[in-house]
Amino acid sequence: MTRSLSDARLAPARTSIGCALLVVAAHLLATPTARADAPTEVDADVDVAEEVSERTPFRERAAFDRDFALAIYGTGWVGRYAAGGGGARARWEPFDRLGVEVYTEHLKVIEDEGLRHDHPIGFNLYVPFQFGERFRLRPLFGFCTVFSFFHPDQEGVERIDDVHFGVHAGLGAEVSFGRFVSLFVDVQGVAYFGHDRYAGGWATHVGDNLSVWGLVQGAAGIQVHL
Repeated sequence: MTRSLSDARLAPARTSIGCALLVVAAHLLATPTARADAPTEVDADVDVAEEVSERTPFRERAAFDRDFALAIYGTGWVGRYAAGGGGARARWEPFDRLGVEVYTEHLKVIEDEGLRHDHPIGFNLYVPFQFGERFRLRPLFGFCTVFSFFHPDQEGVERIDDVHFGVHAGLGAEVSFGRFVSLFVDVQGVAYFGHDRYAGGWATHVGDNLSVWGLVQGAAGIQVHL
């Protein structure tokens, strides 16, 4: 009887001790997991740096870090014939190593037999390679269409029009000034496909066969980065 009473009195104490041990064990098991899940100081610093980079104000970005640009420039051709004029282009760089630009140009061609003016429209694909913050090179490649108009000097002779198609490749160099402006120079070789035209007597003549000729084109201008 005495032993039974002692066991009955000790039962609550044993239960309390068991509960305390379970609580301690659970705490020890949970603590490493909580520490592993908690971010370290290094991770926190990296996250803050990335957030700061993403939040760089628009006005503080470097010119070549901007995705869009507009440009005006002077341009000229030499080769089978010579010409000079101007152009404008719009640029978009969706990736760090790929850009695309569309352009329109207007040139007066040196022609002894009358007035000729050509109007190319086309596009370039280019790969920019940056050297420092302010200078970069960009190999380029593209296609164009030229609407060519020739007004012979002879009285009563009608205008001769033709459409030329071209493929070109070259190299451009760019230097930035400030955060919004850059200057550029491009040099490229162009292969054109079209028809020969000339005025003879009282009539104009357009060749029946497709001709191919080459030109070298240079361009220099100013660009605004957006």
